[in-house]
Amino acid sequence: MAAKPQRKPMTFKVAEAAPDPAPVPAPAPPTSIARAPDADRQQIGARVTKATYRQLKARAALSGETVQALVERAIDEFLAKPTS
Repeated sequence: MAAKPQRKPMTFKVAEAAPDPAPVPAPAPPTSIARAPDADRQQIGARVTKATYRQLKARAALSGETVQALVERAIDEFLAKPTS
């Protein structure tokens, strides 16, 4: 059986230090939602695409709130609109 040839070690080129990116403004403080006690809450489920969930999670993180709080606020705003 022939011996395997030795592999070359991996090397990486490190670029010159990049300039610091522009500072990102701090997110606004999260809007407080009056949460009902868990006993008065109903769990629901929804299926969304992975891409939609990633966007939802990123938007929640950027606004400093949880996905739960963001979804609950969106539902409250939707229900506050008059029906046609």
